[in-house]
Amino acid sequence: MSDNIDDQDISFNEGAEAEAAPAKAKGAGPGILRILMIVGIALGAVILIVTVVVVTVGIMNSSGKPVSQRPVSEAYQAATPEYQYIGTIAEVRTRTIDAEPHTAIVKINLGLDKDDKDGPVEINARAPQIADFLRHYFAMKSAADLAPENEEQLKAELLEQLNGILSKRYIREVLFQRLDVIAQ
Repeated sequence: MSDNIDDQDISFNEGAEAEAAPAKAKGAGPGILRILMIVGIALGAVILIVTVVVVTVGIMNSSGKPVSQRPVSEAYQAATPEYQYIGTIAEVRTRTIDAEPHTAIVKINLGLDKDDKDGPVEINARAPQIADFLRHYFAMKSAADLAPENEEQLKAELLEQLNGILSKRYIREVLFQRLDVIAQ
């Protein structure tokens, strides 16, 4: 009998090892399937998101207007435009309109588009007319009007009125080379 018990133990141990091997093979299969399922879901989600983005961008661009627009205002320009400057207008000396007149000495430079060929010719031809206008313009101002805090307003007024003298709006910028107001 002792032989039988040994045979039984051996056959029992062999059966347990035989059952354990298939259990490991079955356990590995569902783990791989689970990983493949998760990867498939993630890949499907990425494809869906990319498709939605491409369709949305296509619809937005088909309207003809760009999605983002830059402001057109000069206040938002990255750099000021480059102009050609004319400084041939004579220096103007005049008295202000104050009760106690001050002497105003003004020398301006006019900025024109860089590729403009006709503007400098017309400005040089009208230089005496422009100098006379400047003399009269500054003679009608008070010393307070010519203060540094009013300089931008003066430039804007001069730009508009000087362009009114010319046949076209050639002038793009007015710069003061000299703006001195001297009390007497």
